Amino acid sequence: MTARGLYTLLFGALMLVTSLSVSSGGAFLLACAALVCWGFSLLCVLLARVLCRVTQQLGASQVTRGGECRYTLRAFLPLPLPIAPLSLRVSLPSGRESEYLLPLRLLGATESDNDFPCPHVGVYPVGVTRLGFSDCFGLFALSARVRLAPDMLTVLPRCAQTAPLRFSPGEGETSAAQRAQADRTTPADTRAWQEGDEMKRVHWKLSLRRQALMVHTYETPQRPDALILLDCGAPDAPDALRAAAVDALCDTCAGILRQLLEQGHIARLPLWGDAPRELSGQDASSLPAMLEALAQERFARGDDFSRVLHLASRRMRRTGSTVILTTHLTPAVADAAIALAHMGPHTRLTLVTAGEPAQEQEQLLHLLLSCGVETTRVALRG
Repeated sequence: MTARGLYTLLFGALMLVTSLSVSSGGAFLLACAALVCWGFSLLCVLLARVLCRVTQQLGASQVTRGGECRYTLRAFLPLPLPIAPLSLRVSLPSGRESEYLLPLRLLGATESDNDFPCPHVGVYPVGVTRLGFSDCFGLFALSARVRLAPDMLTVLPRCAQTAPLRFSPGEGETSAAQRAQADRTTPADTRAWQEGDEMKRVHWKLSLRRQALMVHTYETPQRPDALILLDCGAPDAPDALRAAAVDALCDTCAGILRQLLEQGHIARLPLWGDAPRELSGQDASSLPAMLEALAQERFARGDDFSRVLHLASRRMRRTGSTVILTTHLTPAVADAAIALAHMGPHTRLTLVTAGEPAQEQEQLLHLLLSCGVETTRVALRG
């Protein structure tokens, strides 16, 4: 009951007592009118709460960030009850809740189509969570929780434009790395013997003819894999920009994945989130699953990202290009990135920052550049 309903009840009771005390017909009519209005309003609200049926449907289960999702709401009221517009509390694909008013027909079904914007990457419940019923006089207000669970909407990252990745061809590496990758079945050429060459590589017949030691050279295949190391920890950004930081990380990662898969490279995306997993692919058909995995990532781990980079060092043998995406650039992260670059693959570090990077981050970026690590930066917009 609202305050207006309480006052109406008190007024009706007071007029009834007054009419019986002084035998006033006018007071009795006012009392009857107030009490009948109060009782009829209560009956309408109770019936509406019991009889109203609400169904909801999303036009699609997935949408790209920046797009819109179509949400259809249908309310059915089998009796012609004069009640106020239905009050709805709706969960939006932005992670917020909002209040809406839906005028109901006196009899039959009422449908409402809404287009909700989807500004941030993630998985969001979308739909009505609570209904509010009120009579047309505003004497009563009842609420009811919707029993049906809201539909889940996956907002996929939008593929950002990124610079083409470079792959390490295996040239200029240590002799140990070259020996590990060399294809012993396919000699490519010969050259003069150098200090440190293995004796089993000597081309004896040619050496005898030329009276100098000549050795076989072998094709060192290009490292085929690209490894994307995404920081799944809580972003280093103000609370107001946390969602924007996640969007920037996912959009940049999605752009790199699309570029790699369209070119036929092997792309590997290990995710060290709440449920660690790894996705990989070599063509465009693998992209939707990777985008969905990015959208499902919560970005809430508190682990040091440098530990993840150190663990990735075990798989550098077949990695031709490594991309590091993070909002945390610390000395430990910089040291781990430099160590990965020294293992052979071309390494790129993309730093997402809220505004200009701090002085320590600027110094670390210069250090990475001087050590052969490609660096890029993505600035968030407030």
